Amino acid sequence: MNRREILRYTAWLTGTSVAAPLASAVLTGCSEAPPGDAAPSATPADGQLLHFFSPKAFGLITEIADTLLPRTDSPSASDVGVPQTLDTMLGKVLEQGYVEQFQRLWTDLETALTQANFASQSQAEREALLSQLETSTDAAQASARDAMVMLKQQVVIYYLTSETIGEQYLNYLPIPGEYKPCISVDDVDNKKWAI
Repeated sequence: MNRREILRYTAWLTGTSVAAPLASAVLTGCSEAPPGDAAPSATPADGQLLHFFSPKAFGLITEIADTLLPRTDSPSASDVGVPQTLDTMLGKVLEQGYVEQFQRLWTDLETALTQANFASQSQAEREALLSQLETSTDAAQASARDAMVMLKQQVVIYYLTSETIGEQYLNYLPIPGEYKPCISVDDVDNKKWAI
């Protein structure tokens, strides 16, 4: 699976197109933060330095990510570091306009989930709540819906591009060999290719 396929797959999963700044960051890859970047803003209980979210918001992001991609026969989103990647991308990599838009929308999503007591719900109730938010046509929930779509896109992309998923759950070939244009999926264990 290449980066363009991941963007198409993410758009298909979320039912909407992927935002341009996010698509640009994924297609070009990540680079180190420019010198003089602001220091991390906070540290959650596990000692991870945060660049964008508060420790409380980071906990909620982790719960949302694990609700979207729970641990099954493959790792959960938090098992492969999706919340940390999301925090770093928003705090250090993505364009400022996109980050500001996400911050405005995130505040509404955070409020909606807090009011619905998201943290104390079961996995099935969380899934239903996120699904309801994502498909809501209520104008009062428009910002929360948009934040949910943006967040879901990022969680799926960062999950599929993580090293663990790429090397252990997708076909991974660090040094490509002979090009074979037509092969059976049985020849590659019915798995897509990692980037």
